[in-house]
Amino acid sequence: MRSGPRCSFVIVLALLLCLPCTAQCGPVFDRVTTSGTIRLGLPYNMVPQGFMKPGGEWVGFELDLGAELARHLNLKLEQVKVNEKTWAPMLGRGLIDAAVCRIRHTRSLESEHDFSVAYFFDSLKILALKGTFKSAADLKGHKIAAVQGSPAEKTAMRLLKDLGDENAEKNVVSFPDRPSCFMAVGREKIAGWMDSGLVLLEYASKSPGRFETLDVSDSVEALAVAMPQDDSAWRDMINFAIQDMAADGSLNRIYDQWFGQDTSYPFPRKRTIEIWPE
Repeated sequence: MRSGPRCSFVIVLALLLCLPCTAQCGPVFDRVTTSGTIRLGLPYNMVPQGFMKPGGEWVGFELDLGAELARHLNLKLEQVKVNEKTWAPMLGRGLIDAAVCRIRHTRSLESEHDFSVAYFFDSLKILALKGTFKSAADLKGHKIAAVQGSPAEKTAMRLLKDLGDENAEKNVVSFPDRPSCFMAVGREKIAGWMDSGLVLLEYASKSPGRFETLDVSDSVEALAVAMPQDDSAWRDMINFAIQDMAADGSLNRIYDQWFGQDTSYPFPRKRTIEIWPE
C-alpha cells in the first residue's frame, strides 16, 4: 500500500514527538502537541484574505487555508481575529501560535519572527480604470501613484525610465497612504496606482467592475506563516503540512476557489510551492 503526503506527515510528527525536546522544541511546539489545539491569527478586514460578509459571516482565502492547515496538522483550530498591525504583538505575547495574515516574508521581519515556506506569491501590479490601458507599457508619459517610501515608489520610477519616459521622476506621484492613492485613481487624477497585487484586489473590490490590474514584472513577494522564533520543531510541523497540502492538491483547490479565472479576484499563479524531497 502506497503512503500519501498525509501519512508521511503523521510519521514525521511521531518521530518529532519521540525525540527529546532540547533546542529544537520550544514552548509553542510543547503547548500545541499537549493541548491538540492551534491558535491561529487570521485576518478579518482584508479582502479576500479574510473579511466579514454583510451578514456577519467570516470568510476568506486565508481562513480556508488555516482550516486546511489545522486538518493536516490533526489539530483543533482556534481562530483568532488579527490585522496587519496586531498579529506581530499578539504573536510576541504568546496569544497566538502562528499568524496567516497576508504577511510578506522580509529580512526585517525575519529578525523578529520565524517563517514557513511560502504558500502564496504576490507581485507588484498597477491598478487602473478598466479598459484604459492594455499593459503597463502604455503608462509611458502618464502619472503613476505610489505610497511614499514604499518599494513600489522606486519600481514605478524605474518602470517609466525603462519605457523611455523623460519625465519619469515627475510622473511618479507619492501619496501618504493607500486610500489617497485609490481616491486619486478613482477621480482620474492619476492614471494608475502601483502596489502589491493583493492590496490592489482588495481596493478594486470596493467598486466591482470599475478597475483592473496590470502586470509590472515577474518578480514575486512570498507570503508565509509567521511563527515565534527559536521553535524549529513547530516550524517543521507547519512546513511539512503546507508542503503536503501542495502535494495532495488541497492548496490548489483553495487557491482556485478564491483566485481562479472565473472568481471575483482572479490572480494567476506566479510560482509553484516549494516541496522538499523525502
